[in-house]
Amino acid sequence: MNMNKNKTFRVLIADDESAIVRIYSIGLQHYFSPDETSAITDLESELFGESDDNRPGADIAVCQQGAEAVRLAKEAHENGNPFHVIVLDIRMPPGISGVEAAQQIRQFDQTVPILFVSGFSDYSLADLQQSVPPPELMSFMEKPVQLAALARQIKHIAGQHSDLMP
Repeated sequence: MNMNKNKTFRVLIADDESAIVRIYSIGLQHYFSPDETSAITDLESELFGESDDNRPGADIAVCQQGAEAVRLAKEAHENGNPFHVIVLDIRMPPGISGVEAAQQIRQFDQTVPILFVSGFSDYSLADLQQSVPPPELMSFMEKPVQLAALARQIKHIAGQHSDLMP
């Protein structure tokens, strides 16, 4: 039996482009959640016994505006089930930017790692780290982002700040 079956890795993704949100939310499930119905998993179980896949299940929440990201992060924090990583686009018109959302999130959660993903170069990583401290909990990736690279970065960030990732 999967020992981490009850553990859930929680990611919040905010991007104003609905296609990107959909791709991220569906695609990242593959990278985080074990596929217990796959032929490979069945073969591994047959050959080696129960799976020892220690990946946690993934709970990926999505939204398209910064204010909604703040609301979702605050609700999760207040309910005692905070996100392990928050991924924010920097520009999310017509509402607040990802930077403003991150600053508001920091008012109630100083420990969640935040990953900015943007196609615009108006902010450097140093700018973001200064705008939304602490710097060690802030990362940046440029769009276009390959899904595998995004998943690796989220896992890397989470691995530094969570006991859920192997």
